[in-house]
Amino acid sequence: MGFRALALAFAFVVAAPTAAQNSHCAALPATAQVEARGADNVIPAQLTPRGFTCPRGFTTETVGPVTRCRQPGATRIEDREPRRDCYAALGVGPVRNVPTQMKPTMSCPGTPSIASIVAIRGRNAGWQDVTLTAPPSANVAITHLRVSGGRTPAAEDPVRQDCFAHDCRLVRITTRAGTPPRVEMTLATPNNAASTSFTLNTEATCPGR
Repeated sequence: MGFRALALAFAFVVAAPTAAQNSHCAALPATAQVEARGADNVIPAQLTPRGFTCPRGFTTETVGPVTRCRQPGATRIEDREPRRDCYAALGVGPVRNVPTQMKPTMSCPGTPSIASIVAIRGRNAGWQDVTLTAPPSANVAITHLRVSGGRTPAAEDPVRQDCFAHDCRLVRITTRAGTPPRVEMTLATPNNAASTSFTLNTEATCPGR
């Protein structure tokens, strides 16, 4: 490959857009069978003319002035759900400082909706497998802005906006005249293993008036 071809390939890699990723929990198996060991069996050692001894299957151990015998606990097969457990421990939010969003008044001609780009900032808010939802009755549309690089406008680019998945989610929120003054929004992992809610406040306005 010549120098020009290498340069073009490098430029393509640099300019190629990147998208958001799932959290590490998504890569874990949904179910698994594991070996679970019960509690060890510990008994006092027996003193004999030859010193302390333990029954067959036990090992001798000394803890301070005490000599005792330890036998490993029995092993049994148990079912686990590692992906669910990971999501439950992931931790989501709390969400910080979401600004008040504008919505059109009922009598605002030519403005059926108002769209704004908002950074939702909170722990693990931006992973692709963490959802952001609003009640269907709220008349709020949420568009996730996950693509970075390439021809993505700076205002819609999570990287340019210092909005990374472990701490932030960049979205376009579209409100309408019927959007209530307060909207309960929810960030949640699959099956609501972990979730947090926050309030989106809206204020009516008519642009150009």
